[in-house]
Amino acid sequence: MNTKMLMLPSLLRWPIAIAAALNLLIGLLFLFGPELGISIWPSPLPREIMRFIGSIVVANGIGAAMIARRPTWENARVLIAVALVYGLLVCVSLLVDLLAAGAPPLFWIYLVINTSFLLPVTYFFRKYEQAQ
Repeated sequence: MNTKMLMLPSLLRWPIAIAAALNLLIGLLFLFGPELGISIWPSPLPREIMRFIGSIVVANGIGAAMIARRPTWENARVLIAVALVYGLLVCVSLLVDLLAAGAPPLFWIYLVINTSFLLPVTYFFRKYEQAQ
């Protein structure tokens, strides 16, 4: 099957578009947080780390927006693989931090949100990779 013509279903396109918007917003808040006096992290972060995180999140937002604009598996494949690896690493490392290292309880919410995105990402990645 030609993956360039394999269109993503609207069930997946909407979450990608929402993720694009959220990533852009959150990334910009991290990127310009020092100037705006905004800190969306539960503990203080150095300016440089805020900018580093903001840059990565904005880049992911732009990538997701590009996928939402041209929703083919070929366009989405790499960013969805990145999301899958990121989601798995966050899930494992954050669970360890929450259970053993005393991470702030607020991160349980992030873990639930991360896992709720990780499950469909895993499903669609497997489905589309098998369709090739």
